[in-house]
Amino acid sequence: MKWLPTGGRQVLGSDGGFVEQLQHLILPVTVIASTISANMIRYVRSSMIDIFGENYLRTAKAKGLKPSQIIFRHGIRNAFVPIITIIASDIPKLIGGAIVTEQIFQWPGLGALTISSIQSRDYNVLMAITLASAVTVLLANVLMDIFYAAADPRIRYSES
Repeated sequence: MKWLPTGGRQVLGSDGGFVEQLQHLILPVTVIASTISANMIRYVRSSMIDIFGENYLRTAKAKGLKPSQIIFRHGIRNAFVPIITIIASDIPKLIGGAIVTEQIFQWPGLGALTISSIQSRDYNVLMAITLASAVTVLLANVLMDIFYAAADPRIRYSES
């Protein structure tokens, strides 16, 4: 048996156990994660560089806090606000990338359903997939606003 199979969910004729399905997941997940993480790492780095120039971090350093406390308690929390935006904006890319990745690795899922619906001109299914994708993006934006308030105490939403 191959260590990293290139297609499908399981080998034909096998029972499709957990380990086998995990082996079939490694390559597609790596492809999708590498496209998202490359962009994310760049933004995290630039956000942390911007935050390290702030006065409150110099004050924390002057107080004698440990570098790990400065980074994790003060730095990451404030650097996380722009990162939340990037994560929410990557949701549509993730959905679109999953469609292509599922086709490449022959993984049955939303991507395969989308392609087969396009080929058979099943407009009802295409509209349902589009609606589900739009609702997912909207929910990601709502969660992004909630996480903004959790990450930065200065952000508060009023009822007016």
